[in-house]
Amino acid sequence: MSRGRKYLGLTVQQLGILVGLAAFACLIFAVTGGLALRRGLGFFSRSPQPTKVVPPTATIVVPPTITPTITLTPVPYEQLIPDGWTQHKTQLMELWMPPEYKDAAPGVVSPVAGESVFLDLALVSSLSKSGYPVSVSVSYEPLTASTLDEFLRVKLSNIPPEANMVENQKVSINQKDAVRLMFEGKREYLDVNDLLFVFQDGGTVWYVKYSAEIKEFYEQLPNFEESVKTFRIGG
Repeated sequence: MSRGRKYLGLTVQQLGILVGLAAFACLIFAVTGGLALRRGLGFFSRSPQPTKVVPPTATIVVPPTITPTITLTPVPYEQLIPDGWTQHKTQLMELWMPPEYKDAAPGVVSPVAGESVFLDLALVSSLSKSGYPVSVSVSYEPLTASTLDEFLRVKLSNIPPEANMVENQKVSINQKDAVRLMFEGKREYLDVNDLLFVFQDGGTVWYVKYSAEIKEFYEQLPNFEESVKTFRIGG
């Protein structure tokens, strides 16, 4: 009897099938929702992946080479004169020496060899101990060659054999080119040294010569090298 009944227009058998389908649909929905929820929670709980940062390529910057331009400032002449030194001046030049240097008597100091050489200044030291005068002389002659090098080459080829040249070099003295020569030899049975500085001034060659017995020569050498710095043509 009960199988023939109808509820909401459906038989009991049809109603049971409908209820079963509804329950199955709810189960599918529950499973699908659970999976979606787990995925959603997994998305929010996932640790953020570090973004790989590619460092920029380093570019080595090489600074430009700077070559400083140096302007040479002339040293004031007065700063070249040691304290207590004495000025010796002629119409053509000027030179400073320690106070013990006085004007030499005629014939005591010989100039650089040569008939065309003119002696302009001759001084001797009163403190000489060897019997040979410690002296300084300044002389000059005309330049008779196209260059100073050529002139000196001819000049040096005529020096006497007893004069042994031990130094010959170009130097700069107060920014002025010069030639430094040193000779060793014997005079009056003594070993004597001569230090000679050669300057060119236009068509004139100038010689500043320092001479002494060898032991006194090296004692006085610092003074000689300071003195030539004070040599000034024209006074």
